[in-house]
Amino acid sequence: MASVEYLIKQFLTPDKKQLDLSNQVLGDKGAVTLAKSKLLKRVTRLTLANNNISDEGAIAIANSEHFKRLIELDFYGNVISDDGVKALAESPVMGNLKKLNLYGNLVEDEGAIAIAESKTLSKLRYLFLTSNRVRKLGLEALKEAKCGTRLCHLHIDNLEDFIYQDDYEEDEDQISSWDELEARAEESGNDDDED
Repeated sequence: MASVEYLIKQFLTPDKKQLDLSNQVLGDKGAVTLAKSKLLKRVTRLTLANNNISDEGAIAIANSEHFKRLIELDFYGNVISDDGVKALAESPVMGNLKKLNLYGNLVEDEGAIAIAESKTLSKLRYLFLTSNRVRKLGLEALKEAKCGTRLCHLHIDNLEDFIYQDDYEEDEDQISSWDELEARAEESGNDDDED
């Protein structure tokens, strides 16, 4: 992998407003270096798709004063979980963000709820959270947050795609333990002896 400084010089647009570092295998170390770069003070669109960035890198980006002008942030296909998403949702630096792409990460309900309840992401209009680990509570919180002023374009998995054990009554014939299986096998054996 080339140095982060070299990649910035190579891919930063001439107006210094857009940087696409997709597929550069930056990892957290690269994301932290990126967060410290003074060359990025004017960046409004940052794409970091498929870079193996986890919470450490996401937190560094979220807390970097250099990204105050960020309008679009793309973390497609990384390994960011709830801690990284919470940092994004709570960071005053991310206050201008209008588009956040977290497609294909490790976000669960806690992260989704943090975004739904975020006071600092008040300008967020586009949110991509498909193919994460968000389930019922997170999806419902996001749907509640979706209104005329915020999250107009919400891309999440369909609630119907998931089967929840608590959404239907348990089958009476369902065996829930090893002991129960052995007891039924024993009963079945006794029934055969009686014939």
